[in-house]
Amino acid sequence: MVLVKIPDRIYKKRQRELKEELHSFELDGMILFDPISIFWLTGFHHIATERPLALVFPVDSELSYFIPALETDHLSLRYPDTPLMVYFEYPGKEHPMTHFIAHLESEQLTTKVLAADSLTFSARWGYEGPSLDSVLPEMDIKLVSQLIPDKRKIKNKEEIELIKESARWGNLAHTLLFEYTQPGLRETEVSMEASMEASLAMLKTLGPAYEPYSWAGGFPASAGYRGQIGEWSAIPHSLDRNAIFREGDVLVTGASANVGSYISELERTFIIGEPTEKQKRYFEIMLNSQQAALDTFGPGIPCSEVDQAAIEVVEKAGLSNLLRHHTGHALGLEVHEAPFIDLGDHTIMEEGMVFSCEPGIYELGFAGFRHSDTVIITSKGAEIITYFPRELDDLIIR
Repeated sequence: MVLVKIPDRIYKKRQRELKEELHSFELDGMILFDPISIFWLTGFHHIATERPLALVFPVDSELSYFIPALETDHLSLRYPDTPLMVYFEYPGKEHPMTHFIAHLESEQLTTKVLAADSLTFSARWGYEGPSLDSVLPEMDIKLVSQLIPDKRKIKNKEEIELIKESARWGNLAHTLLFEYTQPGLRETEVSMEASMEASLAMLKTLGPAYEPYSWAGGFPASAGYRGQIGEWSAIPHSLDRNAIFREGDVLVTGASANVGSYISELERTFIIGEPTEKQKRYFEIMLNSQQAALDTFGPGIPCSEVDQAAIEVVEKAGLSNLLRHHTGHALGLEVHEAPFIDLGDHTIMEEGMVFSCEPGIYELGFAGFRHSDTVIITSKGAEIITYFPRELDDLIIR
């Protein structure tokens, strides 16, 4: 049976381990404001808006949620009998922070020593409000903003299984994108057609247990160009432009799928029609740069060393002026996570870390060239789980 979400036992295990860790540091509990951290620890996924939401996680008693009224039924349906402290709205007659302090007092936590991933609610969609330490100056709060993100750096086998499943469906969407792209068509229609077809196949295969955890209406599996078409392929983070494909265009793709809220990353450089000599040269330099990076990944290797390997290839080709970004980043619940494949990040790679490998070169007015693959660090080396062809002959649209 295909795994489509993190099992509840994993969330319970994470909670037990966090309590043990907090206890070992003589902390009485933790307050979590970050929506991703709350999801990682409990499995509760919600739409983060201007309305504050927090998880109160005591060591010696059960957790509770501080939530706006519009989330009460949502949470109760998923986790019945979970203690809730509900306020009506933001900004409300009384600011939600006032209600939150009352909640902490009712739980007798204001005299305790608590960790917190932030000193205030997540600042989203116009939220404004005081910090905890400003309204509770006598309370002993230890700011540990990286405690949960650091735990997320190494994925367990269930997380890796979900990321691998994401890679399978991202590959299907990408395959369809390649098949449907032709001169004269627009990027938006081709991207939507490929994403829709792949998503329907994904939904039918994974069955009713699959939940996309998507509030923005995105496709479960998706592939597209994000505007990196023709000269605009030289803009690494371009945006969809509904551009028309033309003969001779260089195209930079992107594909992924959401499985249990975990994602993979697959990107390739296509060329419509017979490539020019300059296109061939730039493509090969990019490909060699990526291969040098892929050959360097492994346990015990600093992230900076992988970036250096990719950069050296471009430098030797005399094109270092065309570099616009580092070689990659970790990923999982978010598209970009720490650590980063960057000269300034000396984090040592460990088994279970998951990275993108995506060096690129970009010449304004000409084109950009980038592949990206998802790499899992194993006990003996690295496993590349994205498998769409990488060689130029396989990426020419004829």
